[in-house]
Amino acid sequence: MIACVTTLIATRASTARGIRLLRALSVKDLTFAISMGAVGNVLAAITIAPTMVRQVALDFSSLPVFIAGVFGGPTVGALAGFLAGILPSAFFGFIGGQLGILGFGTSVGKAISGFTVGLLVQAVKSSRNRTVLLVPIVLFGFLPEAVWIYALFMVFVPIFMPNQAFLSGFVIPILTKAWFEIAVMSVFTSAIAGHNGFRAFLGHYLQPAAFQKLQSN
Repeated sequence: MIACVTTLIATRASTARGIRLLRALSVKDLTFAISMGAVGNVLAAITIAPTMVRQVALDFSSLPVFIAGVFGGPTVGALAGFLAGILPSAFFGFIGGQLGILGFGTSVGKAISGFTVGLLVQAVKSSRNRTVLLVPIVLFGFLPEAVWIYALFMVFVPIFMPNQAFLSGFVIPILTKAWFEIAVMSVFTSAIAGHNGFRAFLGHYLQPAAFQKLQSN
């Protein structure tokens, strides 16, 4: 009983903290996050639908999430990630996969990656001048999501979906595929962040509060 109450209090505190962070975002921050989330869902439709084989499919919907984290900061990156994960969650949970409601763990994972990349960009100041550093930043930024994916399949699926416990066997091919995707997207993130035209577009039309004018390498 005490454990349940403690968990409930912690959940409410976390939710309240998240609401405060969202309220702190400007309209332009929100616009940027929603725009990147929408682009992520478009990329999901293009890449997941034609390659879906049970629980495994190519998914490049995190590219705009990383862009959001780089230019908008951790909170914008997390919001963009959660939104970009909506369609992938539906694919992996109901349309082509068998995760059911746990499929929405995809949104949580992408939010974690967007948040982590945003934090790393803020921490590694030199990434503002050398966008090539965004390659390892994106790779390291995916580590927490990789742990989350492992936990989702190896812990949550057996507990909450014992009849689908066989899905745990997909975790290795899923993570192998994911690291390939992240490697590709890290290169694209670095290239896009260093593109003067793209940075000018963000500066003139969106300009989120945490916007950083990265200089190409």
